[in-house]
Amino acid sequence: MDELLTLGRAIPMVIGKTSEIYGELLSKNNKENILATAHDRETHSYGSHPRQQLDLYEPSLSAGPGPRPLIIFLYGGGFINGEKVLSRIPGGLVYTNLAYYFVEKHGFETIIPDYRLNGNGGQFPSGGEDIAGVLEWVGKRYAGKQKKQIYLFGNSAGGVHTATWLLEGSFRSTREPLVTINGNVELAGIIIMGALMDFVGAPPPLASVLQDHYGKNYEEKSPLMLLKKVGSAKDLAEKWPRLLILNSELDPPDIIQSTTDFLSGLRTHDLAVDHFVIQGHNHISPPLALGTGIAREEEWGETLVAWCKECR
Repeated sequence: MDELLTLGRAIPMVIGKTSEIYGELLSKNNKENILATAHDRETHSYGSHPRQQLDLYEPSLSAGPGPRPLIIFLYGGGFINGEKVLSRIPGGLVYTNLAYYFVEKHGFETIIPDYRLNGNGGQFPSGGEDIAGVLEWVGKRYAGKQKKQIYLFGNSAGGVHTATWLLEGSFRSTREPLVTINGNVELAGIIIMGALMDFVGAPPPLASVLQDHYGKNYEEKSPLMLLKKVGSAKDLAEKWPRLLILNSELDPPDIIQSTTDFLSGLRTHDLAVDHFVIQGHNHISPPLALGTGIAREEEWGETLVAWCKECR
């Protein structure tokens, strides 16, 4: 973790070295256990597009008895990259490491879906549509079974898509049953980490990506603008889940500022939200740090799990 401070904050500057650092840590410290988690991984389709597939991880018997909460993790990738098993880090360790952490250390069932990207069927509001598709699949899988509490966790671009699903008016029909889906699946909490909440002033490389995804008026479709377009607080507050917003200490300044503005907007609407800063980490490192077995690296995960338990 100490090396991260020397890398800077800009995502293109930190992604390669950060991936290298944590790929080596995961391989050295916990490769066997992480890959064992992958042995029983199930892959399912939640839609007709090739990218609409998800991996389901379930705890082993050694994880102990009791009800299994479910966490759904949507990775980042700047709207143009991303895989449920990340190829840029050798050995199939990422994001299997994240599943291992939640599944074997904390007894969560874990779903990691792929979703449509720019140039591969991804165009606003496809991210929200894919989340709705995953939730529909979850509702069908657990219908008639023991009550299931779920947590929707979006990172970076995945966090933007999560905010889209939460705030965009076209998803109201899938948000209405936030308390229950098919009668026994409860959305207990939403977590958004390291997401760019405001697109105004995006630099040229990112602006082009955003225009490809959102169209010419991309600035009007950011999470912050969607929040501003909400007719009244009552439209959201009646079915508002517990919400946690995370930032890394070494996130890029635009992400930190946009999060500050988004938090202010939520509070203007009197919408409850929790927020904490992940100390010592950059934009890329938090998901990669889970499964290293290093307490300082995984501390943010322990805080997140404690928050989830408070939501139950």
